[in-house]
Amino acid sequence: MSRLPILLLLAMALPARALDIVLDGKPAAALVISAPARDAQSRDRKRAAAWDDAAAARVFVDWIRKISGATLPVGQRPPAIGAAIYIGQAALDAGLKLDDINSPTREGLRIFATEDRVLMAGQSGPATVKAVCRLLEQLGCRYFMDSPLGEVYPQSSTVRIDRLDIREKPAMISRAIWGSQWTANTLWKLWNGAGGDSMDVGHAWGRYLPQDLFAAHPQYFALRNGQRRKGDWYCTSNPTLREIFAQGVIRAIEARNAANISISPPDGVGYCQCERCAAQDDPASIEPSSGLVSMTDRYLDFFNDVARRVARKHPNALLDFYCYADYTQAPTRALKAEDNLVAWIAPIRYCRFHRIGQDNCPTRRQLEQMLNDWGKSSRRLAYRTYNYNLAECLVPFSMLSVWKHDVPYLNSHRCIAINLETLPSWNIYGPHIYLSIRLAYSPSADADAIIDDYFSRFFGPAAEPMKQYWLDIDNAFAHLDTHSGSFYALHRAYTPALLKKCSQSLEKAARAAGDHPLHRPRVAMNAQGFRNAAQYIDLRNALNSGRIDDALKTYRELLARAQVQVQSGYANHYAVEYLKRFLGAPVEAAAAAVHGNRIVAVLPDRMRMACDKEDRGIAQNWADVKFDDSKWREVATYTDTLDAQGLPDEKTILWYRTSIDVPRVDGKCSLLFIEVDGAATVFVNGQQVGTCDKERSTFAVDISSAVRPGKNTVAVRVDHSRITELMLGGLIRPVYLLASPAPTP
Repeated sequence: MSRLPILLLLAMALPARALDIVLDGKPAAALVISAPARDAQSRDRKRAAAWDDAAAARVFVDWIRKISGATLPVGQRPPAIGAAIYIGQAALDAGLKLDDINSPTREGLRIFATEDRVLMAGQSGPATVKAVCRLLEQLGCRYFMDSPLGEVYPQSSTVRIDRLDIREKPAMISRAIWGSQWTANTLWKLWNGAGGDSMDVGHAWGRYLPQDLFAAHPQYFALRNGQRRKGDWYCTSNPTLREIFAQGVIRAIEARNAANISISPPDGVGYCQCERCAAQDDPASIEPSSGLVSMTDRYLDFFNDVARRVARKHPNALLDFYCYADYTQAPTRALKAEDNLVAWIAPIRYCRFHRIGQDNCPTRRQLEQMLNDWGKSSRRLAYRTYNYNLAECLVPFSMLSVWKHDVPYLNSHRCIAINLETLPSWNIYGPHIYLSIRLAYSPSADADAIIDDYFSRFFGPAAEPMKQYWLDIDNAFAHLDTHSGSFYALHRAYTPALLKKCSQSLEKAARAAGDHPLHRPRVAMNAQGFRNAAQYIDLRNALNSGRIDDALKTYRELLARAQVQVQSGYANHYAVEYLKRFLGAPVEAAAAAVHGNRIVAVLPDRMRMACDKEDRGIAQNWADVKFDDSKWREVATYTDTLDAQGLPDEKTILWYRTSIDVPRVDGKCSLLFIEVDGAATVFVNGQQVGTCDKERSTFAVDISSAVRPGKNTVAVRVDHSRITELMLGGLIRPVYLLASPAPTP
């Protein structure tokens, strides 16, 4: 057997000497950057202008100062004494090689450190900043939330860098994370993985066709109910319209110097109803969320036509379109998307609690099938979704288990981009916001390790109870047996048992955090979010039991707390706006209606219900006192949605029947409906007593002419035929029987 020389064996046994960059609180190294800063090769010039080599140097200097108190010098030449840290172009000039990092978005990076010097750079300005962040992570730094409270770094008067050779690039070509008033490309986003090509995914048709064309050419616009309608919906089967639209797209590409542009239809359902457009639809392909014939075939044919025209002038441009609303399902009739099209799956009508393909979630199973089918029809898929519980952003909500599954799943199904609409409410979403963008950058990363690292570094000695707190919340939502959005399923997650467990975990965390200047406010921030959930349940219980004054008082306390959380910077302003819109409006309207009256009773929660698909209930006297409803299903109304009771969210007419005992009342009697998911017609003892055409609004009907002392029959016809993505249906808040004082003689 050959033997290695003794000196070589000793060299292998001894650890390599680390490079000192700060020693005993004083700089031991200097940063070297080139001038001018490099950004010419970036695809996104605006982003590159903000994130260049100089910005990368500032980030490194700032965080090293946080760690050690020392300020590293920055220059364009290596220091005469001490080590040199070359950044960006200076590192490339010093010999750093990026040739073997094949990133189509020029986001590859490399960090090479020896005992003599450090070289770090990326293929673009943002990638160089990312390289700096990556090195800072090697030094123990983290950036967990987009706020100074989210900064984590060690405290040491000496900072050393071990030998390193890190090479990496992101998996997806675009990773966007954004939300209302959180659109800037902040350091937090770049540090944790956002970036790549800027992809245009909005509703866009109105950009490409001059509106003044309608007067001369109404045939270019959608036919609705026998008339051509001016607006942004078009007759996409019209060949001249296709040419005009494509030319508009080409002009937009050239005006914006864009390599990527949206051709998505407007929001809504203003599809053209002309015979030629309708003939392109496959009557056997049904959109499950609405029950309507899918519009995908007609629109993919249109997108393909536009894509071919655009490709002749701009072969490298990518055109984005939503798979959304009634054009969500994959095409049939062997249609394939052109190679320059990107199909953006936008599952707004799908359950928001569960992962793709989850067994107990019909819509997420259907989403899995739809994704697989689109994968057969389109070369390029992308995913645009909500990183919160849409139409409710008040209580703690977790998607840790969702992203742990969904991001790797999407990456394995050739998803090239992800767009995460995210409300930066760190008090109620913090852990999964962080995990979502970290996995978007690196779908193969160990999600459990990321989660453990988050809790251990962010909460310190309070890590264990804080992790338990969030995993309990995550488990509650992941295992919900309902799919109703907004506020309507929260009581199913926040059961008395969960409220107790969460409270105990937060108490343990507060004790463990003690008076630490960072751990204590981080725990307190989360505790304020949890208090929102506890008070929402209190409010709901008060509303359901007819304690309207208590409900109003609790709502106002919730609103005040939400406003403070927004002002603190830890919650998004939608926390206040959604609270007012979806919860405050019915509570305040109900309190105003009750004022000066007396709540005699809350109508029974459980009522008889039937679907009236042929709308024959009125003709067949379903409201009559003598009508036999014994074969109707008995359902809960305000204590659970139909979905939570295992009933489908059918888009049809729903009838409810119940009986109430009414005492003798000298004044006016009325029924106060706090919220109905559909237009309502109300009957008492067979007599129609009132209507409300505005769905999900609070309204009262005077029943004095129909009611009598003793037993009375109440019937309610609800037109629930309109599409809703919340999966509610029918009566969803309590109904109060009110008595008004008798008029003064």
